[in-house]
This record gives sequence, C-alpha cells and structure tokens, in this order.
Amino acid sequence: MRAGGVRAATPRPRRGGLALVLLGVPVLLAVAGPLVAGSPDPPSGAAALPSRPPGGGHPLGTDLLGRDVFALVLRGGPSVLGTTAGALLLGYAAGVPLGLLAAGARRLVDEAVMRSLDLLLALPGLLVLMTLAATDHRGRFWLLAAAGTLQIPPIARLVRGAALAPATRTTVEALRMQGHGWCYVHLRHLARELAAPIATDAGTRFSIVLYLLASANFLGLGLPSTSPDWAVLIERNADALFLQPAAVLVPAGLLMSVCVGANLLVDRCLANRRNTR
Repeated sequence: MRAGGVRAATPRPRRGGLALVLLGVPVLLAVAGPLVAGSPDPPSGAAALPSRPPGGGHPLGTDLLGRDVFALVLRGGPSVLGTTAGALLLGYAAGVPLGLLAAGARRLVDEAVMRSLDLLLALPGLLVLMTLAATDHRGRFWLLAAAGTLQIPPIARLVRGAALAPATRTTVEALRMQGHGWCYVHLRHLARELAAPIATDAGTRFSIVLYLLASANFLGLGLPSTSPDWAVLIERNADALFLQPAAVLVPAGLLMSVCVGANLLVDRCLANRRNTR
C-alpha cells in the first residue's frame, strides 16, 4: 500500500509470449510447411493402410485414405489461414469506408447505406455457403468471397457506431470548424481514433471467419474431400477419432491455437497502447 491510501498496481502476467507461441506455430507451419512437406500419398505400389496410429515412418499416423497425416498437416495451413485472412481483408476494405460514409453523410445516405447492409446482415452464413455449394460454386475463391462479403455489414455498423460516439463527434465538429475537409477528418483523424475498436473486433472476427470456413469445409460445402485443409482433415477422420485421434486432434488443436493466440495478441497490443498513453 502506497502513502495516502493508494494501492500499488499489481503487475499483470505477461501474455505476449504465450500469444506469439500459440499464433506463431500454426502460422509457421502454414508458411514453411509446404516447403518441407513430402508427399502425403503412399509410395507407388505400396499398400495404403488407413487410420494407422503413429509409427512406421508416419509420425502422426495415416488418415482414412492411408495418407501421411504429418505431411497433410504441413500442407493444410495455407488453405485455411490464407482464406481467413483474405476474407477479413475484404470485409474491412469494404466495411470501414462504408461505416465512415454512413457516419459522415446526411441522414438519407446514412439510412440507405445501413438498411442495404441490414439485408445482407440477415443472411445466415452457412445458408449462403450451402446455396453456393448447391449451385456448384465451390472452391477457395467462393469461400473467400462469401465469407468476406458476410463480414461487411457488422464491420460497417461497428465503425459507424464508433464514429458517432459523442466524444468523437465533438472532435469532428471542431476539426470541421477549423476548415479541415472530409478526407482529413474521416480518413486521417478518425482512422487513428477507431484503431483500437477495429483491432479488438479483428481478433474476435478472425475467430468468427475461421469458424465459418472450418464449418463449411467440415460439412463438405467448400474444398474437396481430398484437400489437406485442416478443417477437411477433421471432417474426413472424425469417424476414426478413437482409432486414430492424431488425425483429428492435431489439426483441431492448430485451429484452436490460431484463434486463442490471435485474441491474446490483440489484447496484449491494446494493453500496451493504453499503458503508453
């Protein structure tokens, strides 16, 4: 206890290292894995033994098709992480400008933008992916485009709400009275003010998009069943969980590690930013 009755601040445990490990391992596997991975298929002429436990030249055993799980895990990261990152970039690239436009425009324009986005917000994500799959629009491009487009309405609503906060609007009005234009006020000043809520949302939204894409692949709505994608591996080997658990638990653990690590890293960065103020 400090003098004057002020309690000394208790140092919080450092979570930055844990976040980097949880996020860094899957990302490293996604970047470097395909460069060092061998062929997951059994050698030519060799018998494919499905769902075999680790051993016999297979560190993680084999999957339901007799392929080497370790090689599949090394090859499956770019698909799921790349598609998730691309969908997020698409969502923020369109959602942030639309949110700023709605916040800074006249009421008629604001209503037109937000009501149009509400129509898109009402669409269930898996229903959209099921419709695409039923019309034979499968593959990574369609997954990325659909998942990214579905994130535009909530991102735009978040940005609009943050930009319309009373403290923010007071500063905006003061900048306008000083003669600053729309681009300076919204794209320079508000961009800095909205960095924290957008970063917080990005950590959570990364998990949402990853869950949506993984669910689509798990249900067979996205990539083909022979893809090494981590979510596809979980779906293909779920029935053999107790016979060959590594084929399910390893890719599932990597997906969970990405989600937890991304949120911990965002929380740590925001805490550091708050402490430096």
